[in-house]
Amino acid sequence: MWKFVIIPIFSILLVWAWQFFNWVWLKPRKIERFFRKQGMKGNSYKFLFGDSKEAELMYEKAYSKPIGLYDDITSRLMPNIVDIVKKYGNYSFMWSGPRPRVFLLDPDVIREVLGKYRKYHKSFKIANPIAKMLVTGIVSMEGEEWSKSRSKLNHAFHLDKLKPMVPTIQLCCQDILNEWKEMTSTRGGSCIIDVFPYLEVFTSSILAQLMFSSKYTQQIKTTFLQLSELESLGKLATNIFTLPGEKYFPTKKNRRAKEIDKFVRESFTSMINQRLEKRMAGGEIGTNKLDLLDIFMEELYDGKATKDRDRRRIIEDVIGQCKIFFFAGFGTSSNLLCWTMIMLSVHKNWQVRAREEVVRVLGNKNQITSDDLAKLKIVTMIVNEILRLYPSGMEFSRVIEEETKLGEYTIPKDTLVTCPILLLNRSTEIWGEDAQEFNPERFTDGVVKATQGKAAYMPFGWGPRICIAQNFSYFEIKTFLAMLLRDFSFELSPTYTHAPYVDFTIHPQYGAPLVLREL
Repeated sequence: MWKFVIIPIFSILLVWAWQFFNWVWLKPRKIERFFRKQGMKGNSYKFLFGDSKEAELMYEKAYSKPIGLYDDITSRLMPNIVDIVKKYGNYSFMWSGPRPRVFLLDPDVIREVLGKYRKYHKSFKIANPIAKMLVTGIVSMEGEEWSKSRSKLNHAFHLDKLKPMVPTIQLCCQDILNEWKEMTSTRGGSCIIDVFPYLEVFTSSILAQLMFSSKYTQQIKTTFLQLSELESLGKLATNIFTLPGEKYFPTKKNRRAKEIDKFVRESFTSMINQRLEKRMAGGEIGTNKLDLLDIFMEELYDGKATKDRDRRRIIEDVIGQCKIFFFAGFGTSSNLLCWTMIMLSVHKNWQVRAREEVVRVLGNKNQITSDDLAKLKIVTMIVNEILRLYPSGMEFSRVIEEETKLGEYTIPKDTLVTCPILLLNRSTEIWGEDAQEFNPERFTDGVVKATQGKAAYMPFGWGPRICIAQNFSYFEIKTFLAMLLRDFSFELSPTYTHAPYVDFTIHPQYGAPLVLREL
């Protein structure tokens, strides 16, 4: 009797064991032989973990001490990738667990990968479980689902729709500058301020307006801070490989991530329910036509979703969109502004030039318009150079959905292909011998001239899936810089420590203490 139970169970276990052995050993070894036969170079595969353990040690060593202001940041922010590319060059490979990872540095090939979004899928589906809690919504979508969602959101981010947001951005900016003025006035006109947390409040306040037509309430503040902590826990840029079932491990990090995810879901759900109640009562939803929550909730408003199952699905989608728009809009803008202030503190000649332009274009105007911002050519050059040196994402990766020819090599299905943007942005072949230096002058005649027409500059991505909010980001950043430069001069504090650090975006590990002087 027992043999009729034991034999099937044993057979199932045997099949699972074979599948696991094939996944962790036979398949990677076969792929490695396939790569080397074509002439590709890279690290030899190590059982199960690949290069993950060595990469973790490299990051630990890199982050253990700060660097000089003029040191190359690439070895600190992507030490494992720099090591591989230096050893083996373009089309080199390493291992994220049993999955091969091929590095691309050819702008023409990168253009192809980013242009064919149906063939090369975003890598978030293989991300670690904590990162998956954060990377949701439109960013995680593929194919028709992505196309439909993108089309629905496009009109909200059309340039003409964004222009009316400039006064709102200006008000949020003024709130921060007023705080700084109060702090400096009580200390003789200047003081040391860690500007980084204030810039996070600034971008969060704007997101609250853009997403919810709301002031920066305590609920929104707490929700955003929780999501920011989730970003740190996820370490999307450095922690790609995870063990099967790792999300079920009762670790302190996993427990905290689940607590945050639960809180965030409940918070966004309450906002959704409040909006629905106002809608049903015929109340005013908000005066801001760019309220993203309304756009996310269109399917709930049209009355077609009558079944509870459909409503739950839509609400889940809305929560996902809220998460990713915070994630995409919060850290990118605040970090960009922070690095801009740091670089202008070091390169004071450019701070002076930018201030002179702002005064010439804006004078003492109280109301800044989008047309005013368009005239700030030097400020635009500076922003472009910061995006080159400190890009919002230091690399992009795609998963190949089918065996594909890239350049002269054939890449097997399920391979992760990665473009190290940080390396591309500092390539002397593309940018010249001063590629490591801060020189906004290179953008005098625009991006196309600076890159010699190559797909070598992609601070907001490239191709059909380019960041939908890039125009909004420029409005946000240029408005803040214009108002800041009129009111303050600034320089590095003696306590400033240069230590770029990455979770998903690049931010200062020890903050950004600057000496601010009111003008």
